[in-house]
Amino acid sequence: MKNKYILLLLFIFPLIGNAQLYTKKQIDSILQEEVSLIRDGKLEDALLLNIDLAEQSAKINYDNGVSIAYIRIANILCMIGRHLESLKYLNLADKKVSVKNDPLLKIRIYSIYGRNYSALKIIKKSIDYFNKGIDLCKKTSPINNRLLSNMYSNKASAFLSTDNKLDSTLIYLHKAIKTKESPFRYAVLANYYLKVKINNDSATSYLNKCKELMQRYDVTEYHKSIILQAQANLYKSTGNYNAAIDYYQQSLDISHQIKKYLEIRLSYKLMSETYELLREEKKSHEYLVKYTQFSDSINNLYKKDLDIIINNFLKEQEDTHQKTENRMSFLFGVSILLSIVIIIVITYYYRKKRLSLITEKEKVIKQKEIESDELKQKINEAFTELTSLAKNNDPSFLVRFQEIYPNVCEELLKINPKLVNTELSLCAMIWLNFSSKDIATYTFVQPKTVQTKKYRLRKKLKIPSDKNIYSWLKGL
Repeated sequence: MKNKYILLLLFIFPLIGNAQLYTKKQIDSILQEEVSLIRDGKLEDALLLNIDLAEQSAKINYDNGVSIAYIRIANILCMIGRHLESLKYLNLADKKVSVKNDPLLKIRIYSIYGRNYSALKIIKKSIDYFNKGIDLCKKTSPINNRLLSNMYSNKASAFLSTDNKLDSTLIYLHKAIKTKESPFRYAVLANYYLKVKINNDSATSYLNKCKELMQRYDVTEYHKSIILQAQANLYKSTGNYNAAIDYYQQSLDISHQIKKYLEIRLSYKLMSETYELLREEKKSHEYLVKYTQFSDSINNLYKKDLDIIINNFLKEQEDTHQKTENRMSFLFGVSILLSIVIIIVITYYYRKKRLSLITEKEKVIKQKEIESDELKQKINEAFTELTSLAKNNDPSFLVRFQEIYPNVCEELLKINPKLVNTELSLCAMIWLNFSSKDIATYTFVQPKTVQTKKYRLRKKLKIPSDKNIYSWLKGL
């Protein structure tokens, strides 16, 4: 495949050197190469190829070539976690493609929109796009079963982040397989039964079906990584931890190669958990640190993307408001006039009453300020006292903390009554916003040990992986 791609480039470069442009036929031919590159996991090569083809198509006014290239660039960017850039290319493609002229391209656009918003946890918008794609698939003749099945599968994945995830996810996974079988979809269904339904027999059955279909279907590198991960999950659930580690590592290697950041993060977490089951604490901690660091970097990337998306959404709303402003101007003017009249009447009424109440209000405000200052002073004194007890590793630290902040430990014990005093003390220090370094110093342990204790605490309290433990505890 690599030699074929090199020959293709050798064919292209002489044309460029002679200042000749691609023809539509040449562009269509080269576009076919992108499918093989994606299948082989050569995402960067595929990305560069499509960027070049978008530019060449634009030079000869080949709009269809430009649209296809934009859609494929957006798809690759979505695959490697660059969701903001992916959405920008989708917006460009969306303006060029109409449902009437090319419904299949429009379906692909809806699919990638849905996957981007699902990854960014904007679930309602994600499901809306998948529904658009599903409706459009059903209206095309003949129905493209592969695209429809992909839509069902992606919609099932999006539902995992909703309250009704169990029923809806399973319904759409089965719809996806019923529409068009594939090894990847059976692996996804097996994973579902391993992680959500906890049914090893069903998972084994679907993985066997997956292996059977792999004899007849070509599998992309990404799909191969998911299948390997599903097999590892099965080994882990049946106690064959060494085999699970081997398959997780194979899946992780592929994810690194094709830059699938979410799958890399998940593999780190799963390997840490499996090494913990093997009682290999050093290895478990090593992968836990990798998972934590990778999670932080991904969360920061998503937060940045999400902020910009929100700003773009606000701009869209402003544009929509501008378009309707002329039609609403009369009603708006009447509303403003009526509001002014009401304000004048209310102001006149309350101005008369205010003269008699102003002295009393000032007294109340002054008293509130005094109480607020006293409360702040008490809080500062309590915090200073607790900090001193923590620094001295005083056994009475937890007792004093419970006296000052009784609700915190009560709420924690409601969540998990089996929490011991050392875990409650750690929670108290986190609640007081002590850093991991501070906690390690006060309790005479290494910072890595504090990180491990935090991770175990997250599991006992069932704190979601995307939640900051400090913010979560403060929210009790």
